[in-house]
Amino acid sequence: MVAPSKFAHVVYQTHRYDEMIAWYLDVFEAKLQNKTDRLAFITYDDEHHRMAFLNLGDVEGDAPQKADGVGVHHVAYTWESLRALMDVYRRLRGRGITPFFSVRHGPTLSMYYRDPDGNGMEFQIDILSVKEANDFMESAAFHANPVGEEFDPDQLLATLERNEDVTALVLRTDQGPPQQGLQL
Repeated sequence: MVAPSKFAHVVYQTHRYDEMIAWYLDVFEAKLQNKTDRLAFITYDDEHHRMAFLNLGDVEGDAPQKADGVGVHHVAYTWESLRALMDVYRRLRGRGITPFFSVRHGPTLSMYYRDPDGNGMEFQIDILSVKEANDFMESAAFHANPVGEEFDPDQLLATLERNEDVTALVLRTDQGPPQQGLQL
């Protein structure tokens, strides 16, 4: 099999049609490409659409949210730098959107959010080179703790804004400094 050349888009079925569209437009600073009463398409880059929303219509009472059982746990997005990721964090925090989990995975530094339907979104940066990330994922430390350690995004943001060294805040305590330097 030949691997795909890129990831194209995600489609969400929702009873919170307008709320979901507004959330994704705001969080991703996206552009509405097309919207009908049944289907909407948005993008945040040069792709014709990155997300689509299928309106399941109104329900009586509260609309159902994603269950914690089987299904997609989260969709991950990578930013190019720590400053870019923390700019997104600052902007969203100002709108009352905060991560429910912030973790130093080892290869990545990640913050997890939930959309209005409860779908998980991981916003991350790579902090290691590809080789060092692969090596770390094969290490005893990663096998002992594949999830990582939580961090305080407010503390990280404040340290970054003071132009102080963030190494101890982005690396796990069981992780040595990368030979090629942090990819921040």
